[in-house]
Amino acid sequence: MEEKDQSRVLLAFALSALVLLFFAPKAKKPEPAKNSAPQSQSAKQSPSAPPAPSAQPMVTPKQAAPATSAAQTTSAAPATTVSASAETETVISSGLYEVHFTNRGAVATNWLLKNFESNGKELDLVNPLATAQTGWPFAIYSDDETVRSPLAGALYTVTATSKTAPSTVTFEYGDGSLHARKEFHFEPDSYVVRVSTEVTRDGKPVVHELSWRGGFGDRSVQDYNLGTSVILTAGEKQDRKGIKDVKTDAHVAGPFSYVAIEDHFFVAAFMPGGEGDAPAAVSGTIPGAALFKNSYSSGIGNPIDLMGVAVGGDAANHLRVYVGPKKYDVLKTIATDPRNQKAVQDGQTALSLASIIDFGWFAVVALPMFMALKWIVAHWVANYGWAIVILTVGINFVLFPLKLSSMKSAMKMQKLAPQVKAIQERYKKYKMNDPKKAEMNEEVMALYKKEGVNPLGGCLPMLIQLPFLYGFYRVLSQAVEMRHAAWMWVPDLSVHEPFFVHVLPIMFLVSMVILQKMTPQAPGGDPVQQKMMMMMPIMMGVMFYNVSSGLVLYWLSSNIVQLGQQWYINKTAPSSKAEK
Repeated sequence: MEEKDQSRVLLAFALSALVLLFFAPKAKKPEPAKNSAPQSQSAKQSPSAPPAPSAQPMVTPKQAAPATSAAQTTSAAPATTVSASAETETVISSGLYEVHFTNRGAVATNWLLKNFESNGKELDLVNPLATAQTGWPFAIYSDDETVRSPLAGALYTVTATSKTAPSTVTFEYGDGSLHARKEFHFEPDSYVVRVSTEVTRDGKPVVHELSWRGGFGDRSVQDYNLGTSVILTAGEKQDRKGIKDVKTDAHVAGPFSYVAIEDHFFVAAFMPGGEGDAPAAVSGTIPGAALFKNSYSSGIGNPIDLMGVAVGGDAANHLRVYVGPKKYDVLKTIATDPRNQKAVQDGQTALSLASIIDFGWFAVVALPMFMALKWIVAHWVANYGWAIVILTVGINFVLFPLKLSSMKSAMKMQKLAPQVKAIQERYKKYKMNDPKKAEMNEEVMALYKKEGVNPLGGCLPMLIQLPFLYGFYRVLSQAVEMRHAAWMWVPDLSVHEPFFVHVLPIMFLVSMVILQKMTPQAPGGDPVQQKMMMMMPIMMGVMFYNVSSGLVLYWLSSNIVQLGQQWYINKTAPSSKAEK
């Protein structure tokens, strides 16, 4: 998996830095209850539309009965017979998306994003093969199989105000006892869709949720199912659940500010209802959610595990659903609580969907780097590869004074090398675990202190680089702008080069070797540390072989700039021979 490989690189790099420092002279939220939640039962399908999911045994989760909401206390819809005579398809489009619905179950069979492609076609966030086996997006989910199964196979009546956004699509079904209604409202220039659902049986409200099962996102990515996760957000607290975190279907009690299912670059985020919905439903939170671990057979190899989610928890659910790319500039304008929408648009502090983009530990570094890249692309070069090169040059020149100070410290250590070697010679007969070795380190440190030398100064520039390296890694794995961003011979900076190319890793390895040879090493240093330094270029070259091309480009550009800086330092600084 791409992200896992890159995480290993960063971890290995950090551990290497810690090893160098070590050998230098010394100067979750609780897991949700794991209750079983069944999958939808199959329904008879016509050849023109996808089949409903197959039935599975029902085990009702042991959970407290949900509190009656304001929406549940309203008068229920009459139990009438409402049904279509045949299966039909409804398509709604805008400049941003094209959504295909079937009236069997009133579910989405395709959710296409027009501005993004996958395998030469418009990106479809729905996996038709998987959802045909596990359940379609926006299917009604209930713990009660006698509610869930009939609604999964029911033929709803459909009315649509228009085939293009703005449009409102209404589905309705009733068998004399069970009654369900769904409404989708689309806007022309927004990825946000308003969704309302109501379910009653014998005139009484039925608590239910809306599900998105069968996986989500871009299936052209290697091991795409492992990159999918569900985000459970309550205020500023956020919990991400990956496929390995979900052992079985489980209910999760809210309230939640929003619940989302995501992959690296795309997301479907369920938020509380907004303007135009029933006032009683606009509470700013979502009552609850359910997590699903689905498996489906692609016909090739073993069954594939996929994440699924259901969101709601009322008899009348009013939600806003963002289905689209994880574009920071767009997400930051969408308040999770509809009552805070104006505040977010005015730039005031309020929770927005921008919190979906996880820039990790060094968000304070990653976010400015991302914004700087966007600014460079908008004003200087319309290519993210060259923007990475330009930003890397800028970062290295900002850090140059630190590099210069480090080199001065290294040269002072060179002058002291004969004295350090003399001290080491006196203690070489002792083993590494002998207490006398500690006395040797104390003498060396006393010498450094007397001469005003910082023995850790040479490691500091490398450690300073770590936040920038991790920042680029998070930007490349989270910012949709990096998806399919090409540079020269590299087709996609967000993934590694094709195996038959790998030019960047080879150039990176060569630059590491040259830089190491140009950098003065303090004679008489710890032998283990010196061996580590000799092996470092090879270790780094191997680790960077399968990481994203953008990350390798950043580090290669940094090495090239440092080569120029090192040449300047070596030319202008007094030679070690002269100093001796």
